[in-house]
Amino acid sequence: MKPDFDMDDPRVKFAIESHRKQMEKALSVSQTVEDSVLPIYWTLRSETKPEQVGSGVVVTIKDEFFVFSASHVFDDIGGFQLLLGTGEGSKLASLSGERFSSKKGPSGTHSDDPIDASVFHIQSGLTEKIKSIAISLNDLDLDQPDESRSVHMAVGFRVKKSNTDGNQVKAKRECFPSIEYGIDEYSILGIDRKTHIALAYENQVLMGGSWQTSPTPKGVSGGAIVKIQGVEMLPPFSIKSNAKQLLSAITIEQRREKAGKPGVIIGTRIGVHLGLIHTYLPGLLDI
Repeated sequence: MKPDFDMDDPRVKFAIESHRKQMEKALSVSQTVEDSVLPIYWTLRSETKPEQVGSGVVVTIKDEFFVFSASHVFDDIGGFQLLLGTGEGSKLASLSGERFSSKKGPSGTHSDDPIDASVFHIQSGLTEKIKSIAISLNDLDLDQPDESRSVHMAVGFRVKKSNTDGNQVKAKRECFPSIEYGIDEYSILGIDRKTHIALAYENQVLMGGSWQTSPTPKGVSGGAIVKIQGVEMLPPFSIKSNAKQLLSAITIEQRREKAGKPGVIIGTRIGVHLGLIHTYLPGLLDI
């Protein structure tokens, strides 16, 4: 059970209704960035049956194509080909390429890598479907951190809603609308606002007038954290006619409320991934 405030208080009702309307407006914005998010698969427990291990975002820069994701998603995949689900009931796309990643953690894996950023540079296996959904530099949120309190959402594929039949995939993309925490919460959580984004994700959420336990977004790691530019959560709750989706970060972790610390979905800001491209493919980002 949540909360401590009176749900019948007119001020509370107004706040909840304003929040609901802004979220609805955000969800109605063209899903350009959402459409670029795909599930990533690998053979974890079986040599023949692929299982979903995370999500990724398809990005194109000039004539090159990439999948932005979280490094820990690739720990089991290693140097093998990347398997992507590209649509309901379609066959897995098998991509080869090179991967640029942040430094591994003390464990020798990316499970304790605080940056947890990877960029997969596609070199073969690229399909027309993947090309068609790729977002460009114009869809990236380079104006960070966000001071306008825009609506944000974490987008990806939960393992619970994903399965395979042979090499065919059935998966459901989901989004979790939220807002970015303020400076105080970043300090409490020990998160660097320059390199990461922290979205509110409480243990319970209001749905249909009642409080329900929020789902565990396992499999969303590597997916997109999207800013809805033009839909703001501060009074007067403005909504711009040219509102659009921008890719702000790549999801790397979820933490439940614990020991007085708020629940959070954490993403690595997209500038880190662009930095990896600049390091390993110098000149590609030059205008």
